[in-house]
Amino acid sequence: MKELFRRWDVYGYDLDVFDKYRDAVRRSNQSAVRVFSVLAIVSALSISVFGLLTKQPPEGAVFCVLQLVAGIFGAVMAFREKCSRGILLLAGYLLTASTYALSIYGVYAFESTAFWVGSLVVVACYLYDYAWRIGALQVASYLALLLLWSVTGVNVQSQDKLFAFFYLVLSLVTFYMLNRTRTSLIMGRETTREASETDLLTGLTARIAAQQEIEEHLKTDDHGVMMLMDLDRFKSVNDRLGHQMGDKVLVDVAADMKNMFRNSDVLSRLGGDEFVVYLKSVPEKDWALQRAEQVVREVRRWVGNGTTNIQVTASVGIVMTDMVARNYDDLYRAADIAMYTAKHEGGNKALFYTTDMLDNRETAEGPVRIEAPGRDGEMESAAR
Repeated sequence: MKELFRRWDVYGYDLDVFDKYRDAVRRSNQSAVRVFSVLAIVSALSISVFGLLTKQPPEGAVFCVLQLVAGIFGAVMAFREKCSRGILLLAGYLLTASTYALSIYGVYAFESTAFWVGSLVVVACYLYDYAWRIGALQVASYLALLLLWSVTGVNVQSQDKLFAFFYLVLSLVTFYMLNRTRTSLIMGRETTREASETDLLTGLTARIAAQQEIEEHLKTDDHGVMMLMDLDRFKSVNDRLGHQMGDKVLVDVAADMKNMFRNSDVLSRLGGDEFVVYLKSVPEKDWALQRAEQVVREVRRWVGNGTTNIQVTASVGIVMTDMVARNYDDLYRAADIAMYTAKHEGGNKALFYTTDMLDNRETAEGPVRIEAPGRDGEMESAAR
């Protein structure tokens, strides 16, 4: 089954979109459980101290202990680096139930609404991420109240029933607005996060975000490939045609790369005219080489202003995850060596990393500095 999904993903179907949505919701829910857990612990300890100082009946200690245990469990789970959705839901339900139980006991034992108001304050922070669940609880409570009145035959005045109904309506409207606020908060956080992780010029993934994503996939992906690409004669474009033309080349190249690769692949501009591509779940080495050669063909282009025309090409270094140690630094170093070897051989080509390339660099005298080809790709033409 895993192999089937990997093959499916190879042909461009983005299987990560559902995971990305679930991760966004999980991060938001995890933040809510963290806040709720801390508030539950603080409130349980505060009420316990109050009960000891005022010599309250010992029955209330049971509810305080339940809330304290739920708060500690929620905090331990929510403050972990990664927590499953099911555990977060369980912690949320336990926190909600224990908080309501403590508040109901306080209202019953002391005939005071202070406990009820306090519980609502505690739950308020939680509503932003679980509004619909609390709304469902409110409806269930109202139906249970009606059933209780019906079964017990209690003579309830019409104004009490009317008050309960309008309270339900008001609660549902409030929960709807809170849920809309929750959605806006999640989308806003995701938009801000994506903006910070995106290269402003090309729209590709920023360097740090790309490295983090690649490192995550290296933990599970057994058939990954890293490609490092550098544009040949790009400095001549900036020097002779201006930086505005250079920016246009970068934008056009980035757009072509987006069309060439899958949504699930990592595309990043590392800086200047250097790009990195990480292909996930690559079936075989020949397939990776074909994609790299496609990059070389698609990137090759003439740019100019009618007077000066410069041919821009690409040098691509390729390394598979099973060729070197499975970490970002070693993959990047190997791809960088292969890329500069391709550039040293004239550019406009893609090369797989080999240990011979590393040996050549280590035996060279002094630091190896491979210059880009000269002006072979430039063409002067008289304006007519």
